[in-house]
Amino acid sequence: MKTKAYGTHAIARICHVTPPTVGRWIEEGLMPSFSTGGGHRRVWDEDVLVFLKNHNIPVPPELNGESGPLRILVVDDEERLRKLVIRSLRRGLPQGEFHEAADGFEAGKKISELVPALVVLDLRLPGIDGTKVCEAVRADEKLKDIAILAISGYDQETVGPEALAAGADVFIPKPFRPDQILSEVKKLLPRAFV
Repeated sequence: MKTKAYGTHAIARICHVTPPTVGRWIEEGLMPSFSTGGGHRRVWDEDVLVFLKNHNIPVPPELNGESGPLRILVVDDEERLRKLVIRSLRRGLPQGEFHEAADGFEAGKKISELVPALVVLDLRLPGIDGTKVCEAVRADEKLKDIAILAISGYDQETVGPEALAAGADVFIPKPFRPDQILSEVKKLLPRAFV
């Protein structure tokens, strides 16, 4: 079933070749493709899978229907709030593997190590500010697809737009209801997890 479309750069990473090589495969008809409205070439996941199998290229877990564990990192300098968020999310996502970080430095380290599907990120953190963490994630090719739900209790008129500009997918002001955060997280996660 066609559920995800891959660009030439993503296919190149999977196949350990350059994007122009993938472009050549597409032009030669070895890999069916379509173009987006912006003119970018995309290949459906099932067509990538067929190509990999036909050419004896190792198939990554996400193309084999194995999405791996649902890793969620909750970053906040208040332990009580981290625990509240985890409890709220665990109710609706019992298969989740939950991790915590208390400051921006620890968040950056854990994001790089875990490559979670989602980060719930407080914006006012000791060390590196949450908006800087957002920017760093979006600038890293390996991490840029991580969903980021930003939270903050500070000056929401300013902080919310700053978070979204830095790369957060959603901003929720504190205080929030536990069901509100779960609802937003479910919208952000890939269908395989919800």
